Amino acid sequence: MRHSVRHDHPAYCQARGSPVAADTVPMSVRHDAVSGLWTLSAPPGTMGAPVVSADRVYLPVDGRVTALDRATGRVLWQTPHRVEFHSDYVSAVFAVGEHLVVPDALAYMTKGDMISFAVLSAATGGLCWSREPELVSGYSAHGRTLVFWRLDQEERGTITAVDLATGGLRWRLDLDALRAVLPTDDRVVASTAAEGKREVRAYDLCSGEQVWRSEEHGWPESLRLSERGPSAEPVVLAWNWLGKQLRWFSPATGERLGSLVVRPRISFYSSDDPLVRADGESLWLTTNDQRRIDRLRPFAARLRTRTFTPLPRRLAHSSPEFVEAAGWLYAMAHPAFERRDTPWEERRGTLVVAARVNRPGRYRRLTPVRWPEAVPRGEREVMWGELAAGRNHAYVHGWHRDGTGRTIALRGNRVLWRREGRPCLAVPVDDQVLLVDTGTEHDRLSLIDGETGACAGPPAERN
Repeated sequence: MRHSVRHDHPAYCQARGSPVAADTVPMSVRHDAVSGLWTLSAPPGTMGAPVVSADRVYLPVDGRVTALDRATGRVLWQTPHRVEFHSDYVSAVFAVGEHLVVPDALAYMTKGDMISFAVLSAATGGLCWSREPELVSGYSAHGRTLVFWRLDQEERGTITAVDLATGGLRWRLDLDALRAVLPTDDRVVASTAAEGKREVRAYDLCSGEQVWRSEEHGWPESLRLSERGPSAEPVVLAWNWLGKQLRWFSPATGERLGSLVVRPRISFYSSDDPLVRADGESLWLTTNDQRRIDRLRPFAARLRTRTFTPLPRRLAHSSPEFVEAAGWLYAMAHPAFERRDTPWEERRGTLVVAARVNRPGRYRRLTPVRWPEAVPRGEREVMWGELAAGRNHAYVHGWHRDGTGRTIALRGNRVLWRREGRPCLAVPVDDQVLLVDTGTEHDRLSLIDGETGACAGPPAERN
C-alpha cells in the first residue's frame, strides 16, 4: 500500500493561522465564577467524549476537534473539518506536547482497523500533517515520535515510526511475526518471531536500531509497563499464557528481574491477558470464573496475595473491570444467586460493590455500596456499567431497563449523588468530573463537583 503525508488538504488549510474556524458550530458557555464550574451547550447529537490535557479540554463537536479552557469552558479554537471518530464514547484525540493526534477509523478489519492520522497544533488547531489510511492494530506517541503497528502472528507484522511534527518516516520494520508491541519514552519493545526464533526485542525509539534481544522472556501475548516509583527503574511485564507465567524485565537492557507462575491455588486465569493494572508495587489480575480479583505483590521480598471476591455474587462485565480510588476498590456484580443462563428480559441488572484495599486479611468481601433508604431497591441496579476513578471519588454510568441512563458518584462505600439522562463515561478531573449529557434540544458538557454534584446547569439529584 502506498502511504503519503499531506500538508495541503483543503479541509484543513482554513485552520492554519486562525484559532477559530469561520464556520464553527454554535456553542454557549455558562460559567459560575464563585465555584469555578461551567457548562458548555451545543446542538443536539454533536458532542463526543472529552479528553483533558494540562489546562485544556479537547472535545469533538459535530465531528470537529474543539479546544476549551479547562478553568472556564471558553472555546479557544475549533477545526473546520469533520472527522469520523472511533466512537462517541471513547475520546478520539490525544495530546503529546505541542501536538494533537487524531486517529480516523475508516473501516474495521479482522487484524486491525483502516486508520488515517491527522496531527494538529495544540495551540491553534491548524493541521501539521495527515497520513493516508492503512491497516493498524495499535498506536502510541512519545516525545516527537508517533509509533503505530500491525500485529500478525502468522505472516509479517510491521512497526512504523514517524516524526510527530512533520509526519516524515523515521523508520519501519517488517518482522516475520508480531504478537505484542510496547512503546516507551526511548524504546519500542516487541514480542516477535524471526529466523525461526520466538523472542522479545527492543528498538531505539528515534532510530529503530535494535538495542537488545532475548529468548528467555518467551513469546508474550501481552507487554505492559509498570512504573515503580520516582527512584526505581520501570519494568516491562510480559504475560505468557503457555505455562501461565508472568515475567518482568528491564526495558533498557532486557535483563530479567523476576517471574511468577500463577498456580490454581491462587487463581485460574484463562485470558490472553489477565493483567488488568500494574501500579508499580502491585499487580491486579482477574479470573475467568468472574468471582475473584487478585492483588499480588511480586516486587516485594515476600510474595503477598490478597483476593477480593463478590461471593455469593459473580462479577459483572464492565469497562474497565474495576477501579480504585482513595483506598477503595469498586466493581460491578450480579445480584445474588442469579444464574448465568438467566434470559436478558428476566435479569435484574448489576450492583456496585466496594471494599477497602488495605484492610488486613488475605480475603476481602466486596459488598454492595450503601444507597439512601429513599431510593427504592429496584432503582439501585443497572443493566451494565462503566467505571471511572478520580482522586477521591469513583463514578459509575449505567442504563435502566427502560433505556434511561444514570451516573452515580461514590466515595467510600456510599452513593453521594446521581444524575439521570444519557451521559457518556465520566472523565474525572481532580475532585471534579466532566460529563456529557445528550438530549433532543441540545448537548451539554458540564464540569461537576465530585462531592456534591453541583454544576453550572441543571442540578444533580442529591442523596
